[in-house]
Amino acid sequence: MERRFIQSTVDGKGHIVNVAILGTGTIARAMATALNGIKEEVTAYAVASRSLEKAQAFADTWGFEKAYGSYEELAKDPAIDLIYIATPHSEHFSNTKLCLENGRNCIVEKAFCANRKQTQILIDLAKSKDLLLAEAMWTRYLPSTAMIQNLLAEGRIGEPKYLESDFSVNAEQVERMWNPSLCGGALLDLGIYSLTSCALFFGTDIVKIHSDVKMYSTGVDVTNETTFTYRDGKVAKAISSFSGRECNACRIEGTNGSLVFGPINNPEYLRAYDLNGNLTEEFVIPPQVNGYEYEILACKCAMNHGKKECRSLPHSEMLRMMGWMDSLRNHWGMVYPFEEATDIALTDEVVWGVKDIFDDAK
Repeated sequence: MERRFIQSTVDGKGHIVNVAILGTGTIARAMATALNGIKEEVTAYAVASRSLEKAQAFADTWGFEKAYGSYEELAKDPAIDLIYIATPHSEHFSNTKLCLENGRNCIVEKAFCANRKQTQILIDLAKSKDLLLAEAMWTRYLPSTAMIQNLLAEGRIGEPKYLESDFSVNAEQVERMWNPSLCGGALLDLGIYSLTSCALFFGTDIVKIHSDVKMYSTGVDVTNETTFTYRDGKVAKAISSFSGRECNACRIEGTNGSLVFGPINNPEYLRAYDLNGNLTEEFVIPPQVNGYEYEILACKCAMNHGKKECRSLPHSEMLRMMGWMDSLRNHWGMVYPFEEATDIALTDEVVWGVKDIFDDAK
């Protein structure tokens, strides 16, 4: 067995960027950790909560210079270069709209919005204001993602034929997972990672879809499994669940072997196997703070070069992935309380480029 280390590089040119965080929850703390780990690139400048006490406690803990007791105050601070939106999915649209309207560049935690319609409105607004707008789908920015793509491209496992990506956790105790008003369900929180694996490593030329879902008592998806058939014959399966099972891994099978990695959102291991299942190579994942730093550095790089979207996740791909999730939810009949059914009722041609793509269409 061979162990291989693949070095990553980051464009560190340009001035120190003042980063603010809107929200003080778990994901905000993860981002604060990342910011403190790249102090030569960014300043942990400001944080906002609807409670000044919470914001100040967060700022004191994580070393932020300013604390605001309202999102409006944060959005109006002209010293901010970039705001990270760290609120629940259901609040992304209104929070990001507020920040864009006040002239702030934004990176928004995944899933970017509740649906594609909201995403398009924000992209149009950002363009009208000449602002950077990005999605904090950290997997897209990780060096390990490029490693996997390069291994596939160089034929490390021969011709890729089958991919299975599964992100399932026991999280029924987390309210936002089962609450439809908070965009609950497995899809937007976990399934987006499984779908992203399919798009990143097998592409988007899909010609047939079979999708099964189990609904929670509140009307959101507790478990979903979607199989994509590609024009060239490849097959990919995306699975996610927030109840009853634990799995966070991806397997890609080829004509000469397979690649296995996990967790799929931020890989800690990446291994190659031969056709008999023997481990042939183990790749060392590049060191990192916690992985969140790469999306911030990508935004900084884009701003340094006058770009309004990130190369690793451009607006077109943000719209594509939101469209995929809209289409699946529409197929399942899963509409959030603040939506109209028409908000997610996009035609198969618009989303997938193929008519009648679901082989189990209702």
